[in-house]
Formats: sequence, C-alpha cells, structure tokens
Amino acid sequence: MICDNGCLSCGSFSKSVFSSIERNIVSQKAFSNVVEINFKKGQDVFNEGSAVKGVFCIRNGKVKVFRNCEAKNITLSLAGNSDLIGFTGLLNGATYINSAKCLEDSEICFFPKSIFLDILLSSNELQLTLLKRSSYENYCISNFIKVLKCKNMRSRVANALFEVNKKFGLDENNCLNICLTRKEIAELSGTTTESVIRILNDLKKEKIVDFVNNRIKLLDINKLQFYL
Repeated sequence: MICDNGCLSCGSFSKSVFSSIERNIVSQKAFSNVVEINFKKGQDVFNEGSAVKGVFCIRNGKVKVFRNCEAKNITLSLAGNSDLIGFTGLLNGATYINSAKCLEDSEICFFPKSIFLDILLSSNELQLTLLKRSSYENYCISNFIKVLKCKNMRSRVANALFEVNKKFGLDENNCLNICLTRKEIAELSGTTTESVIRILNDLKKEKIVDFVNNRIKLLDINKLQFYL
C-alpha cells in the first residue's frame, strides 16, 4: 500500500540514508511514491539474478542478504530498521546481485527504480552516503572472506554470534534479539548445520551460551571473544 504519512514521519527515517538529503527533496519526490509492503517471516524480498525493480528500506524488521553457492546459502550481511537493501544491484546493473529474505515479519518500504534514481540524481548528499555505505559493505564482505579462509569452525560460529549481537543487540535477558535457526547460523558462519549444533552445545557446556525460548543467551561474552 502507498505510505500515506511519508518518509519524514517514519520512525526509522532519522537513521536511514535519506536523512542526509534536503527535506524538500524527500517530500517532493518520495511521499507519494513509496509503497509499504508487509512481508512474512521467510518471505523473499528479492532474488539474485532477477530484474531490479527498485530498492527497499526496512521500516521495521530483520532481513538477511545472501548468495547461493553450490546449492548452499552464504549470508553476507544482516539488515534491520532503517537499512537500505537492493541498491548495489540497481547501481551495478540490471539484476540484483544478492538475494534477501525476511528473518521475521517485516514492514519494508519499496522505492521504484525510476523514483530512487531521480532522488539520487537530485542529492549529492545521498550519493556520498551511498558511496560510504558501499565501501563499508565491501569491507565487511572482505572481512567475512578472511574469517572463512583463516578461522576454524568454532571461531567462525563465535564470530557469527558477535556479528548478530553487534547488529541487533541483546534483550533484557541477554539473549540475542532475534530468533535464528541452527541452519541460519551455519549460513552466517560458513559451516554446516551439524557443526553449529555441536559447537553451540560445547559452548553451552562451557557456560558461554545458553538457550532460552529458541534464542541464544550470551552468558560470558569475554570467554566467547577468546575464540575470535
């Protein structure tokens, strides 16, 4: 549905890439063209290789961005409130270079390709912000490749838990603020589901993590950091 209230009234606007541009550009170009879409957990937002139709800004929710490699998914990044996804595919060519899937029920705003490019060409601030964002994403992917090549499986799982904590934080019970399956953790750490199950059970025995209502509780972050 069309977002009646516009970007400026969105609770995620102040942390989004659009907060860097002039307010009159946002009101003129985006208010009447943003479409808010409700996605269910597990639903695809876009798929690798499909035609780029626009970009997506997460209003409320959590999404994983991943690529398929030899029938396995490798999660490259996690996205949450105010994050923009799909823009690298739009800037690089005619198709999305990654896939995105919702990790929970999410409200996501869709900017059609022509509208987003119009906004981009109207704002030097947005161009600079996206350049910085792209550079940071490239750094994160390079670091992820280094972890895959240089770290053992336990270190990779520990690194995945740290990355989830860094992105989504902990709740009042010190549990990761997202419910991830063992398979999803394996995709984040470049390991197998079986290895993740074994490593998490070992970490539980060592009183480093625990499991509470299908969530992972971090009992001792300092000990977990030892494995990085």
